[in-house]
Amino acid sequence: MPENKPLRICFLVAYFHPFESGAERQALAQGEELVRLGHSVHVVTHAMPGVPAEDDVRGIKVHRCIRSSKRGPLFSISFVAGAVRGLMKYRDQFDLIHTHQALWEAVAAGVARSGFVRGIPTIIQPASSGYYGEAEELSRTKGSGLLRRLILRNDAFVAISKDIAEQWTRLGVPPSKLVTIASGVDARHFHHGPSAIEHQFPTRPRVVFTGRLHPQKNLDVLLDAWPKVATSTNANLVLVGQGPEREQLESKAQALGIVDRVHFFGAVPDVADALRAADVFVLPSVAEGMSNSLLEAMATGLPCIASDIGGNQDLLRPEAGNEAGVLVSESTAESWADAITGLLKDSDRAQKLGLEARGRIDTVYDLRLVVETYIALYRSLLKDLARFREGEPPGEPGVLSARREPRPPGMTQGD
Repeated sequence: MPENKPLRICFLVAYFHPFESGAERQALAQGEELVRLGHSVHVVTHAMPGVPAEDDVRGIKVHRCIRSSKRGPLFSISFVAGAVRGLMKYRDQFDLIHTHQALWEAVAAGVARSGFVRGIPTIIQPASSGYYGEAEELSRTKGSGLLRRLILRNDAFVAISKDIAEQWTRLGVPPSKLVTIASGVDARHFHHGPSAIEHQFPTRPRVVFTGRLHPQKNLDVLLDAWPKVATSTNANLVLVGQGPEREQLESKAQALGIVDRVHFFGAVPDVADALRAADVFVLPSVAEGMSNSLLEAMATGLPCIASDIGGNQDLLRPEAGNEAGVLVSESTAESWADAITGLLKDSDRAQKLGLEARGRIDTVYDLRLVVETYIALYRSLLKDLARFREGEPPGEPGVLSARREPRPPGMTQGD
């Protein structure tokens, strides 16, 4: 494929905009940037009540055509069948498939690659690691052996964190198929500056969490820590976002007697405004791939405190002696209270952490850099396909090699 020829990419993801979770937000951001650069992006995704089946979202062609049973074993069968049908239906409109999740999406891509859309390279991108990650979910799923074989038929696997790379290597992905490409954030939109909703927030200091109020985010530990934090610093905790745990968390704040210091802000039109109104960002999750919320907070120049897990480690661990944030190793109220209180009382350190965090965004995690790396991977796979069709041997029998071209900056081979 000529280096300047526009690419035609199909994202396969369970749900898409206006549904917002980590994988969906990253798919939207990457798709929007690809379109801005002149490429064509299609999304095959789940149907949503009240949302058009055929849609144009910021230049991305969205096909909400997958219909599945609500739960039980029929969900997986019906989802995979619907995904394969969708890929077949729009087969002539794309040259490569990129999944933004890696269980049933990866199974569907593996099935499709084996016959229904033969000759289309497939890239699998797991969204998370740990208990909520696809690798561990696969191990808990009936028929995991067969599903694993179907998943491993795909051409390339992208790990957004070291933890994900290690999990999928143990699962059987060979080094020749595995690359590490971080998630990205729009550094033009997320930056330090005045906030349009500053007046809606409680008095400073403000410690802010943004994201879903979900068990994975482990927000109980923040509430347990807050009586000590509030006593020491008079700080307010602001939880920005919605989710299934909101009612339980509100009840807990009431029981702990901290309702005047814990504020449930709900969803906001633009989370960048919420971050620009914050003094410290916190993320106590028990599992993460590479958190969009943490990337956004870093881009805003906030000092960040996060659990010492998964992609949080990739983003915040010290490099060349420089810290980019605070990693909390123990998920206890005392550990979190000490970390938050210590940072609120050390303004010089907080400022240095925010500056280092923004610097890492500019050099590694800017969405424009990340998408350039993906484009290089796409072109490498399509070039291998062209060689294969011309009779040249691929990297290994029956598999397109993602590793035949020199790797661009930011794209590393899995361990």
